Amino acid sequence: MPGRSMDLKIKMIGLLRFSVLSPTYYSERFDTLEETAAHLFSPERLELRFRIFETLCLPSLMRQSDMDFTLVVLTAKTMPAPYLARLHDLLEPLPNVICRPVGTGIHFRLLKRAYASVPLDDASHQILFRLDDDDAVDIDFVRRSKHLAQGMIPLQGAETPFILANNRGFYVQKTDSGVEVYDACEKAPLSTGTALVAPVGHGANPYRYNHRKFAQHFNTFSDISVPSFVRTIHGDNKSDPAQMGRTHKWRPEQIEAGLKQHFDLTMTGLQELLA
Repeated sequence: MPGRSMDLKIKMIGLLRFSVLSPTYYSERFDTLEETAAHLFSPERLELRFRIFETLCLPSLMRQSDMDFTLVVLTAKTMPAPYLARLHDLLEPLPNVICRPVGTGIHFRLLKRAYASVPLDDASHQILFRLDDDDAVDIDFVRRSKHLAQGMIPLQGAETPFILANNRGFYVQKTDSGVEVYDACEKAPLSTGTALVAPVGHGANPYRYNHRKFAQHFNTFSDISVPSFVRTIHGDNKSDPAQMGRTHKWRPEQIEAGLKQHFDLTMTGLQELLA
């Protein structure tokens, strides 16, 4: 019953794709798996992806105020050996990160197996989140997600799955005139850090539906309490980046303060990242 006290044990698991090769991913852009591989594994693209991942995405996860979560990095077995070794060397020292190279299976099945590969121990519920390799979450993302889940599971009932969407944050966009950093408050969920909270065994994950349409499928909580994402737009984004909400409302000094407080980042550093 909603509101009934319950003994909650929550396991938090994130999944991040790093150049996964699949016949059902990028199929709208390329006719063959060979064409997809040529794009994914081109040295120019991989150098860009590694630079953003190493400088922005991974550090945002490794300096969380609550490090009690597991991250699965899904990648391709067929990635060129030097880059696969580079990724392994980057992740191997991190105790809560699993590097999972996979073959060219059906994309969504690969994602399901990746989430399922993490032992749930005696958890009653799980928080499954998604993140792209060129984006970042704020340093309290894990702690805040658990706090919200702890309060909302009893409110809605233990069997009710729901979405936590982080809708306030910053964009870093490369343009013909330079790199712009600006604020945004979205009206529909982004992919960045979006999480599905559900009882263990529920079976769904946050890649199941287009993230913009989550409110059609799950109770959805939009958190705009703090800036919680940094999303980069650099020309190699798989989807067509679009802002669906309010943007450019903060002064530069507000953006600078928000980046420092919530991400330990600077506008200059972000601009140099995509320069």
